[in-house]
Amino acid sequence: MIPISCGIDRTRYTPVIAPREKNRVLFVGRLTTEKQIDVILRALTRLDPALDVTFDIVGGGDQRKNLEALTQELGLADRVTFHGLVDEGTLRELYSRASVFAIASIAELQSIATMEAMASALPVVAANAVALPHLVHDGENGHLFEPGDDEELAARLTDVLTASPGSTSGCSVPRSTA
Repeated sequence: MIPISCGIDRTRYTPVIAPREKNRVLFVGRLTTEKQIDVILRALTRLDPALDVTFDIVGGGDQRKNLEALTQELGLADRVTFHGLVDEGTLRELYSRASVFAIASIAELQSIATMEAMASALPVVAANAVALPHLVHDGENGHLFEPGDDEELAARLTDVLTASPGSTSGCSVPRSTA
Protein backbone atom coordinates (compact mmCIF):
# COMPACT_ATOMS: atom_id res chain seq x y z
CA MET A 1 0.00 0.00 0.00
CA ILE A 2 1.18 3.52 -0.84
CA PRO A 3 -0.49 6.49 0.86
CA ILE A 4 -1.56 9.17 -1.60
CA SER A 5 -2.54 12.68 -0.55
CA CYS A 6 -5.86 14.00 -1.74
CA GLY A 7 -3.86 17.02 -2.93
CA ILE A 8 -5.20 20.31 -4.22
CA ASP A 9 -5.96 21.87 -7.59
CA ARG A 10 -2.88 24.07 -7.87
CA THR A 11 -4.34 25.93 -10.86
CA ARG A 12 -6.67 27.67 -8.39
CA TYR A 13 -3.69 29.40 -6.74
CA THR A 14 -1.51 32.15 -8.12
CA PRO A 15 2.19 31.81 -7.36
CA VAL A 16 3.49 35.31 -6.72
CA ILE A 17 7.28 35.46 -6.86
CA ALA A 18 7.56 39.26 -6.72
CA PRO A 19 8.91 40.96 -3.58
CA ARG A 20 6.29 41.75 -0.95
CA GLU A 21 5.49 45.26 0.26
CA LYS A 22 5.46 44.10 3.87
CA ASN A 23 6.63 41.13 5.98
CA ARG A 24 3.48 39.10 6.56
CA VAL A 25 3.28 35.73 8.27
CA LEU A 26 0.17 33.67 7.49
CA PHE A 27 -1.53 30.77 9.27
CA VAL A 28 -4.61 29.03 7.86
CA GLY A 29 -6.46 26.36 9.79
CA ARG A 30 -8.59 25.49 12.77
CA LEU A 31 -7.92 27.51 15.89
CA THR A 32 -7.51 24.54 18.21
CA THR A 33 -4.93 23.62 20.84
CA GLU A 34 -3.06 21.05 18.72
CA LYS A 35 -2.39 23.68 16.04
CA GLN A 36 -0.16 25.48 18.58
CA ILE A 37 -0.82 28.95 17.20
CA ASP A 38 0.36 30.26 20.57
CA VAL A 39 3.87 29.10 19.59
CA ILE A 40 3.72 31.32 16.50
CA LEU A 41 2.50 34.26 18.58
CA ARG A 42 5.35 33.80 21.06
CA ALA A 43 7.84 33.55 18.18
CA LEU A 44 6.61 36.90 16.85
CA THR A 45 7.70 38.55 20.11
CA ARG A 46 11.24 37.31 19.45
CA LEU A 47 11.53 38.86 15.97
CA ASP A 48 13.57 42.01 15.40
CA PRO A 49 11.10 44.92 15.51
CA ALA A 50 12.86 46.39 12.46
CA LEU A 51 11.34 43.55 10.40
CA ASP A 52 7.90 45.09 11.06
CA VAL A 53 6.16 41.71 10.83
CA THR A 54 2.39 41.26 10.84
CA PHE A 55 0.53 37.99 11.34
CA ASP A 56 -2.70 37.01 9.55
CA ILE A 57 -4.68 34.18 11.15
CA VAL A 58 -7.39 32.60 9.02
CA GLY A 59 -9.85 30.12 10.48
CA GLY A 60 -12.20 29.56 13.36
CA GLY A 61 -12.23 27.33 16.37
CA ASP A 62 -12.61 26.95 20.09
CA GLN A 63 -9.30 28.67 20.90
CA ARG A 64 -9.97 31.99 19.17
CA LYS A 65 -10.85 33.90 22.36
CA ASN A 66 -7.81 32.46 24.17
CA LEU A 67 -5.55 33.38 21.24
CA GLU A 68 -6.99 36.89 21.09
CA ALA A 69 -6.31 37.25 24.83
CA LEU A 70 -2.74 35.95 24.40
CA THR A 71 -2.23 38.39 21.52
CA GLN A 72 -3.21 41.25 23.85
CA GLU A 73 -1.05 39.89 26.69
CA LEU A 74 2.00 39.64 24.40
CA GLY A 75 1.51 43.19 23.10
CA LEU A 76 0.84 42.03 19.55
CA ALA A 77 -2.71 43.34 19.04
CA ASP A 78 -1.60 45.96 16.50
CA ARG A 79 0.28 43.34 14.42
CA VAL A 80 -2.10 40.35 14.45
CA THR A 81 -5.35 40.10 12.48
CA PHE A 82 -7.90 37.37 13.14
CA HIS A 83 -9.79 37.03 9.86
CA GLY A 84 -12.09 34.18 10.91
CA LEU A 85 -13.51 32.07 8.12
CA VAL A 86 -13.06 33.65 4.68
CA ASP A 87 -14.26 32.89 1.16
CA GLU A 88 -11.96 31.26 -1.40
CA GLY A 89 -11.11 34.53 -3.16
CA THR A 90 -10.08 36.24 0.06
CA LEU A 91 -8.06 33.20 1.09
CA ARG A 92 -6.15 33.19 -2.20
CA GLU A 93 -5.51 36.94 -1.81
CA LEU A 94 -4.09 36.37 1.70
CA TYR A 95 -1.78 33.64 0.38
CA SER A 96 -0.65 35.93 -2.45
CA ARG A 97 0.27 38.86 -0.21
CA ALA A 98 1.95 36.80 2.54
CA SER A 99 5.73 36.50 2.85
CA VAL A 100 5.79 33.16 4.65
CA PHE A 101 3.35 30.50 5.83
CA ALA A 102 3.88 29.33 9.42
CA ILE A 103 2.42 26.17 10.91
CA ALA A 104 3.31 24.91 14.38
CA SER A 105 0.77 22.08 14.43
CA ILE A 106 1.53 18.71 15.99
CA ALA A 107 -1.56 17.07 14.46
CA GLU A 108 -1.32 17.37 10.68
CA LEU A 109 -2.21 14.26 8.73
CA GLN A 110 -2.15 16.02 5.33
CA SER A 111 -2.10 19.79 5.79
CA ILE A 112 -4.08 21.05 2.85
CA ALA A 113 -3.29 24.62 3.97
CA THR A 114 0.45 23.93 3.65
CA MET A 115 -0.09 22.59 0.12
CA GLU A 116 -2.14 25.70 -0.73
CA ALA A 117 0.70 27.90 0.57
CA MET A 118 3.19 26.00 -1.57
CA ALA A 119 0.92 26.33 -4.61
CA SER A 120 1.00 30.07 -3.92
CA ALA A 121 4.84 29.98 -4.00
CA LEU A 122 5.15 30.72 -0.30
CA PRO A 123 8.07 29.46 1.74
CA VAL A 124 6.82 27.42 4.68
CA VAL A 125 8.15 27.29 8.23
CA ALA A 126 6.66 24.19 9.85
CA ALA A 127 6.91 22.08 12.95
CA ASN A 128 8.91 18.89 12.37
CA ALA A 129 5.88 16.75 13.17
CA VAL A 130 3.54 14.24 11.58
CA ALA A 131 2.93 15.01 7.85
CA LEU A 132 4.71 18.37 7.74
CA PRO A 133 8.25 17.05 7.13
CA HIS A 134 6.86 15.10 4.17
CA LEU A 135 5.79 18.39 2.59
CA VAL A 136 8.49 20.78 3.80
CA HIS A 137 12.05 19.93 2.83
CA ASP A 138 14.31 21.97 5.08
CA GLY A 139 16.25 24.60 3.14
CA GLU A 140 14.48 23.82 -0.15
CA ASN A 141 10.87 24.99 0.11
CA GLY A 142 10.96 26.15 3.69
CA HIS A 143 12.29 25.29 7.11
CA LEU A 144 11.40 22.89 9.91
CA PHE A 145 11.62 23.60 13.63
CA GLU A 146 11.19 21.45 16.71
CA PRO A 147 7.54 21.43 17.81
CA GLY A 148 6.83 23.94 20.58
CA ASP A 149 10.17 25.74 20.20
CA ASP A 150 9.17 29.37 19.63
CA GLU A 151 12.81 30.49 19.73
CA GLU A 152 13.75 28.18 16.84
CA LEU A 153 10.59 29.17 14.97
CA ALA A 154 11.56 32.84 15.32
CA ALA A 155 15.03 32.06 13.97
CA ARG A 156 13.60 30.22 10.95
CA LEU A 157 11.11 33.04 10.27
CA THR A 158 14.00 35.49 10.43
CA ASP A 159 15.95 33.33 7.96
CA VAL A 160 13.09 33.57 5.47
CA LEU A 161 12.25 37.23 6.04
CA THR A 162 15.87 38.41 5.74
CA ALA A 163 16.94 36.19 2.83
CA SER A 164 18.11 37.93 -0.30
CA PRO A 165 15.93 37.69 -3.44
CA GLY A 166 16.40 34.39 -5.23
CA SER A 167 18.02 32.76 -2.21
CA THR A 168 17.36 29.07 -1.83
CA SER A 169 18.82 28.82 1.66
CA GLY A 170 16.37 31.36 3.01
CA CYS A 171 13.53 30.06 0.83
CA SER A 172 12.11 33.53 0.77
CA VAL A 173 9.70 35.70 -1.09
CA PRO A 174 11.54 38.79 0.14
CA ARG A 175 10.09 42.15 0.98
CA SER A 176 10.70 44.90 -1.52
CA THR A 177 13.68 47.10 -0.73
CA ALA A 178 12.47 49.88 -3.01
